[in-house]
Amino acid sequence: MFKQHLKISLRNLWKNKTFSLINFIGLSLGFASVLTLGSLVYHYFTTDNIHENKGRMYYLKSYAPDGSSYSATTFPLLYEVQKSAPEVEAATHIQSWNWPWLKQGSRETQENTIYVDTGFFKVFSFPLKEGVAEVALREKYSLVISQKVAAALFGREPAVGKTIMADDSIALTVTGVLADIPSNSSIKADVILSLELLKDNKDFLEGANWYNTFADNYLVLQNGANPATLDAKIRRVVQQFYAPEHKGSTVKTAPFSEKRDEAGATIKAIISSAIAASIFILIIVVVNLLNLNAATMFSRTKEVAVRQMVGSGRRSIVAQFCIENAVVILFSLGAGFILFLNLLLPQVNAIIGIRFGELQFQWDHNYPVVLVFSSLAVAVILVAGTYPALHLTSLKVTDAIKGKLAGKTANSIGRNVFIGVQFVLAVVVICVAIVFNSQIRYMKSAALGFNKENLIVANLDMAFKDPKLAETRFTSILNSLYANPHVKAVSTSREIPTAYWQNYNDYVDVETGKKVNMRQSATDAGYAEAYQIPVVYGRNFNVNLTAAEEKSVLLNQTAAKAFGWTNPVGKQLRSSGSNEVYTVVGVLNDFHYEDLQQPIGPLLHGYSGKPGIDKKYLSIRVDGQHAKSVVSQLENEFKSIPSRRLFTYQFMSDLVDEQYALLTGILKITNYVALLTIIIACMGMFGLISIFAGRRTKEIGIRKVLGASIANIASLVSKDFIKVVVAAVVIAIPVAGWLMHRWLQDFAYRLDMKWWMFALGSVIAVLIALLTVSFQAIKAARANPVKSLRTE
Repeated sequence: MFKQHLKISLRNLWKNKTFSLINFIGLSLGFASVLTLGSLVYHYFTTDNIHENKGRMYYLKSYAPDGSSYSATTFPLLYEVQKSAPEVEAATHIQSWNWPWLKQGSRETQENTIYVDTGFFKVFSFPLKEGVAEVALREKYSLVISQKVAAALFGREPAVGKTIMADDSIALTVTGVLADIPSNSSIKADVILSLELLKDNKDFLEGANWYNTFADNYLVLQNGANPATLDAKIRRVVQQFYAPEHKGSTVKTAPFSEKRDEAGATIKAIISSAIAASIFILIIVVVNLLNLNAATMFSRTKEVAVRQMVGSGRRSIVAQFCIENAVVILFSLGAGFILFLNLLLPQVNAIIGIRFGELQFQWDHNYPVVLVFSSLAVAVILVAGTYPALHLTSLKVTDAIKGKLAGKTANSIGRNVFIGVQFVLAVVVICVAIVFNSQIRYMKSAALGFNKENLIVANLDMAFKDPKLAETRFTSILNSLYANPHVKAVSTSREIPTAYWQNYNDYVDVETGKKVNMRQSATDAGYAEAYQIPVVYGRNFNVNLTAAEEKSVLLNQTAAKAFGWTNPVGKQLRSSGSNEVYTVVGVLNDFHYEDLQQPIGPLLHGYSGKPGIDKKYLSIRVDGQHAKSVVSQLENEFKSIPSRRLFTYQFMSDLVDEQYALLTGILKITNYVALLTIIIACMGMFGLISIFAGRRTKEIGIRKVLGASIANIASLVSKDFIKVVVAAVVIAIPVAGWLMHRWLQDFAYRLDMKWWMFALGSVIAVLIALLTVSFQAIKAARANPVKSLRTE
């Protein structure tokens, strides 16, 4: 019987080639998109599932009196917590202090490095391909490396037991090689070193006190332990040991499952958008399928009636319709899966892979996505097949054999509702894409407070093999830049706009005692000139006053306002945690050192001294017409300095644009979803008009014979559909406005939504619908009336 149903299904699908193709294309694109977005969501929600004790894992989070929070504490805190809290089963620090160069023979590499204590493998369940996790980090000079590092240094040879030189000075022994770590792991490292080794670093020891907060802490609680009880004990430790300036801070445990959200609001927005887009697309493709199936019912009333008369039961007819839909859906699933693997997945990884972790489809890992997806496909098959079959079998055989369909009005209402839903979603997504694009364009073109044009930024972090030689030759490079008439200004700094560290400290007005938390950095005298940041009060740093400038600082306008100063020049500030007093010599105009999603906060620049190669960035303002010659000069001169990394540079304008690379990628996905929804909606409408015109072939022929024009007939065929589209636009505009108003609240600097954005989205949708409708309507109107009147 199944074989017979399949044969009939294939005949019917071939007979209705246009509608079969429409369904196939729409379903293939829709399934590929939903599978891609579903994999993205699954990737997010299975973050860190590799760890056996994930449900009992926590990390420590600090809360400042102003309500801000960050996932770091003072370094000694964790050890005191372990002493006083039996609820803690295991705990570990993770410090990202530096990345040493690892060398074995003539091979060397530098990779993402963390320093941890012996509790690391008790907290995290990272498997080892070589070595034993329980003893891998017991010794001070031991290290664990990834397979990538092992291959780079040892090729295919076993790595455990081998010796590696770190920074040409420290001999380390490989005690473990990590197995493959999933890309959606919050903790990622290629080199794991002992924290005992870091304690030999003088700078680390000076900062590892009860004032500075830079330690990342992770805990596993005992079974049944109450996090609130532990929080109370942590509160007592903070009050007992923290520096007086930070007594107002609070430290609490946070579930490790929330660590994935520390990447920022953008990642959560991506997931929310992916879920919404999946639902949108799924609704559109299913509604499209149901709509076309319902519309073809008229042409199949006689077929169903005849089958009933010769003895076919309702179950057999339902099975027939389900198999027909199953054939289309299964072929669509196959095509969609090919599109997903070969086109959409690489595109999504190119957009979000760096920030989010690369998506990898593996059957043993992604089987839940496949199962859910398969279940949805089965549900769609049953609904799409059962609905028309049950309706047709409910008709009187005597009416059905004559081609009469009961409830035509109800069918018309249902059809219009389906079309309306599709176009509401399409208009919403188009308007979202327009507002999204406008916001990104607004951020990229907004005044930044500094001049990003004609500014070359070279990376000085080149791992020079001979630092003294490098310093000498760099002095020569600086002199040649100063002598170049096409160079307007030169600066070296540890930070630049788009790349300021999260380095904050409290500063106190010596006169009034007012305290302000500020981001702090250090720059030389050429920084403000190179970036063309206006000095609105006082003066810039002066390279000729090096000794006097050591205690001088520049504030931005926001910092001066925070202290309530009308005349900031000459004011003195004391740094919390020390007795150092600094004098304000000038105030810089507020400039955007981060992207426009973030507000401009109080900022302090200390004096970093004369330009030097020990800084990370070399910034050069040039004459735009001679930028290439300056770059060529730099490349030639840096080739003479032996280094482990090649000389690289970027223009500041490109760095500013790169801040929005993730948002630009999301915009591409949004544009794709908008295009997909409108294509599927129009394909469905195209099919429906074809069926609708086919039903009224004789009527159209009679009207043409009686003198109706092509415009009259086109209007007759299409007016109901256009009304539905216009109604969809009216519903969609307030929905899109509400959604984008909510979304824009995440941006500190945002555009004001204009009426034309929603009008444009509506016009685009209506025009596309008109073109679709008009094409089929005019085609029906131009048909030969003689042939139309002969149609049965």
